[in-house]
Amino acid sequence: MEETKVEAALSNVHAAIFCNNVKDSQGEYTGWCESYDKDLDTLNYQSPPQAAKMFGKHCKDAKTVLDVATGTGKVAQLIRGKYGYDGDLDVLDFNLNMLQQADRKKLKIRNFIQHWVDDTGELPVKEGSYDVIICVGSFVPNHVPATAMRGMLKSLKHGGAMILTTRNTKVGSYKLDFDRVLQSMIDAKEAELADKEEYKNYPGAYEHVLNVVLVLRRL
Repeated sequence: MEETKVEAALSNVHAAIFCNNVKDSQGEYTGWCESYDKDLDTLNYQSPPQAAKMFGKHCKDAKTVLDVATGTGKVAQLIRGKYGYDGDLDVLDFNLNMLQQADRKKLKIRNFIQHWVDDTGELPVKEGSYDVIICVGSFVPNHVPATAMRGMLKSLKHGGAMILTTRNTKVGSYKLDFDRVLQSMIDAKEAELADKEEYKNYPGAYEHVLNVVLVLRRL
C-alpha cells in the first residue's frame, strides 16, 4: 500500500468519526460517499467481514434482515455474496447519498429506509419484524447512541440476533455508556450475549484500533 493512500483514507475516516456533532458528521459522509468504499478497502476495514462472519455462523435460517446504518451496503453485499443470503433484506441509513451508493450495488434490497436512529433506538418498522439486525461501524460518538441498542432490539423477533460492532478501546465516555446499556439489557433478561470477538479494525494501516463484534439474542 502506498503510504499517501493510507494517510488520505485515514484522514477521511477521522473527519467523519471525530466530528463535534451529528450535523457535521453527516456532512462529511455526504462528501465522502463516492470514495468511501475505496478508502475503506485501502485500510483493509474489518468490521463488515467480521459482522458478516457472525451472520454466517449464527443466522443460517434467517429470512428477514435489517442492516442499520448501512452506509454503502458493505455488510449487505457480503451476506448476499459470500454467505449466500437470499431472503428479505432492508437497509436503513440517514444519509441519502450513502443509500444511493448502496442502491448501485444491486443487492436485491426490499426497502431503503431513510431514518436517523436517536437515543430511543425506535425504528420505523413494526416490533418483531426481523430475524436479524446488523449495525456495523456506527456505535461510536455522534453516530448511533449507545442507548439505542435497547430500542433497536424491539424490532427483532424473540430469539432473533442483533449483530453489532463497536470500539473496544475507550472513545471518551461512549464505551462506558455502551457497556452499561449492554449489561442492563442482559441483567433485565431482554437479551443474552451469544458471541463476542475482538479484532483489529484496520490491520496493517492503523494497528492500535481494536474493535469488538457482538451477537445478542432477544429473549
